[in-house]
Order: sequence, then C-alpha cells, then structure tokens
Amino acid sequence: MAIKFSDITGGGIPFGNTAGRPANPGTGKLYSNGEAQRLELYTAAGSWENIVQEVPGVSSISGNYSEATDSGVITIYGTNFVNGAYATAIGANGVQVNATSTTYNSLVQLTATFIGLSNAQEPYDIKVTNPSNLFGIIPDALYVNASPVWQTASGTLGTFTEQVSISVSATATDSDSTITYALASGSALPTGVTLNSSSGLISGTLPDITTNTTYTFTINASDGFTTIPRAFSITSTALLIEYLLVGGGGSGGWDVGGGGGAGGLLTGTYAFSNTRSFPISIGTGGAAITTNQQRNNGGDTTAFGLTAFGGGGGGNWNNGGAASNGLAGGSGGGGGGWSQIGYGGTGTSGQGFAGGNATTNAAPSYGGGGGGAGGAGSNGTAGDGSQIAGGPGVASSITGTSITYAAGGKGGGDNTPNSSTSDGTNGLGNGGDGDGQQQTRRGGSGAVIIAYPNTFPAITTIPGTLTYDQPTRSGYRVYRFTAGSGTITF
Repeated sequence: MAIKFSDITGGGIPFGNTAGRPANPGTGKLYSNGEAQRLELYTAAGSWENIVQEVPGVSSISGNYSEATDSGVITIYGTNFVNGAYATAIGANGVQVNATSTTYNSLVQLTATFIGLSNAQEPYDIKVTNPSNLFGIIPDALYVNASPVWQTASGTLGTFTEQVSISVSATATDSDSTITYALASGSALPTGVTLNSSSGLISGTLPDITTNTTYTFTINASDGFTTIPRAFSITSTALLIEYLLVGGGGSGGWDVGGGGGAGGLLTGTYAFSNTRSFPISIGTGGAAITTNQQRNNGGDTTAFGLTAFGGGGGGNWNNGGAASNGLAGGSGGGGGGWSQIGYGGTGTSGQGFAGGNATTNAAPSYGGGGGGAGGAGSNGTAGDGSQIAGGPGVASSITGTSITYAAGGKGGGDNTPNSSTSDGTNGLGNGGDGDGQQQTRRGGSGAVIIAYPNTFPAITTIPGTLTYDQPTRSGYRVYRFTAGSGTITF
C-alpha cells in the first residue's frame, strides 16, 4: 500500500500551498509545499527555506576596495541566493576573509562589506555560501585599488620673476590606475598659468605684479576611486630693475678755471607695473669753451621718470666778473682763479656736491675743483704746481665690475706748461678739468645703466639712436646706454 506524506497524522509533515504554511511553527519544523513543489524548513531567521537548496551561482561583482580606507562595499550578482547567505574573499595565498556584513537583496543580488584586504594577495576570488553550505565562486574578481602616491614634495615649486614662462610638475604614481590631476575646490593658479589634468604639468606665463607674491594652491591626484590632495606654492618676484643714471659732466673753466662739476648720479631700483616701454635720454658732456665768458653745463639724463642733472660748468678767469663763478648742476662747477675769487656752484641734493672756490685774489692762484657725486671739490689756493682735486665720484658694481662714476674735474693751475688738463670721460659723467693754458676741456657724457635677473626676457626694442653695450654680470642682463635717446621696450 502506498503511503503519502499527506496521510501522516499525529506529528506528520503538513501539506498545502504557500498560503497554508503553519503560523509560528517553531524552528526546525517541516512543510510540504505543493504549490512551490518543495520540502521546506522553518529556520531561525523566521522564514521557510527550501530544505534542499540549489547551488548558488556567482556571475559578477561591482564596486571597489580602497587601499586608502582599507575597506570596500561590493555588490554580488548571481543566482539562487537565499537569506542568510554570506560572502567570502579568498586571496592568492588561499586565506579566506569573510565579509563583515552580507545583505540579502534578492535571489540574484547580495551586498557585502569587506575590510582588511591586502593588495599583496590580489586578485581575490569571491565566494557565496548559502545556509545549506552549498556555495558558488567567481575567480579573480576583486582587486584592491592602490591609492595615488605623490612623488612631488609638498611646499614650494620654485621662485620665478614675474611675467616669465614657467613649466613645473606636481606628479603622483599609482600601481594599478591612471591618475588625473585637478585643483581642489577654492584653489587657483596664477592668472595665465594652467594645470594639465593628465600629466600634472603646471605651465604658462606669470602675471604682471608690483610686489613679490606667493600663490598657494592644492592639487588633487585621483585614480577615479581615491583622491589624495597635496598643497603647493609658487613665488613670483616683481622685477626690481637696478639702475644707475648719471648726467653729463660740466666743462672745465677757461684759463686757470674751475673744474667742471660731475653729472648728478642716481642709483636705486625700479619696480615694473603695467608699463613695459620707457623713454631714455643720455645727457651730453658740457662743450669745451672758447672764451673766458663761457660756462657750459652737461646735459640732463632721464629714464624711468627720473632726471640726473648735468654737472655745472667751471668758472673762468674773468677779472672778478660773474663768469668767475662755477654753475650749479648735478654737482657744481668750481670757481675760476687768477687774481680774483670765484665761487663754486651748488650741487643737487641727493645727486652731487658743490664745486670748490678760488679763495684768493692774489696771482697766481688755482681754480676750485668741480664737485663730484661723492663729495665737494677742493678750494683753489695761491701758488704754482699741481691742479686742485675735484670732488670724488661714486663706485658701483652694477655692470659686474666696480667702476667710479661722476667725479668732479680738477681745478686749473697757473699758466705754466706743467698744468695738464683733460676731458671728462664719456659714459661716466665726469667733469672736465679746469684749463691752465687757455685750452678747451669738455665734460664727459652721462649714462643710463640697468641690470635685472636674466630669468626675465631681454629688451625687445632698442632704437638705433641709442648707443649701448652689454657688460657681463653673472645671473643678470646688463645694458649700458652712453649716448642718444629713444624708447626701450621690454
């Protein structure tokens, strides 16, 4: 005789459809589900499960595991998943790491959270085990995403002169991903400078500035999963052009005359603003005189809105007339001598000093020395012999070599042949010597000298009327203009 489960009474296995399952049957009770065509077991999870589960299948995963956070949430796709299933990651060394949590989403989807995985054991197999202990595996499915590692140290990427072209890099590496670079929110590069998102190259032309400026910014290196920020800076220095301006020297006086005053001298630095074109005019030396009524100043030198005044002409032997006095200028000319007192001219404050006086009306006497940029000319006295010293000049190494500029001319001696005289030196702004024998002594021409770091571009335009050369100074561009006028453009 055939016996059916439905015939069993008194503790037998109940039979029916899904809706007919016993309520609160107790863990471990059986139920024959004719509708689902399966024998079911009531589990501790409070649900009826197929007592003979099918093997779960794992087909794919999504999500990633981050080395930076040492954690990852992945979604597992497959078949025959049941409530109570759990996920496991199996490393290349065979070690199994259970997920810290596995969430049953549906028959075909689970969500698992892992921690403590090392990229040394990747790739990981992903295994899903049902409560029946039946399991499915997908091999080599999960990789530990390595974090970007910065190769460029944080902090300064360099110091550069304004308006120069720069090219510096901030780079990171990643063992398993391609890195992209982007400025962090709120960060900005200098105007005219950009960041290459693929290479980390920072390039462009720095903007025009009037004061030294440090630009600070943060760059994010990202592999698409993990973003690592790093702070950097670029310093741009304003071009402080060093300059030396000297006016043309005054001519020496006629016949026991005073020395010519040196051209006024100005030194300092000039900071660029938006202007890149500057007019320059070089003062000529005072012309040699031909009579004892003349006194010739040197010409003014101008650049960067500044003026170095020409030196005063030296006074003459003029029987005590006005022409015996030296003229005012950048530095004053010396007074003329021989039987009269001639007074030296005054210098310009901050540029030069007064010329010396001819202090006696007894013959023979000397003319006073011309004033220099570094001191006043000496006073002339009675007697024969050497000329009277002019005022000292000022030494500068703006060209890379120490040179003395703007020295006063010597005061003229008496009419004896040993009273030598000389012209002022062109390009130095020296005064001409006072005459001892009715000869003609001119002043030297002035000059404009500029120097700036050679990281800044060369001057692009120099008019042909300007005479110049380029002395050698390590690390600098130097231009020395000694004649002419025109506008230079950087």
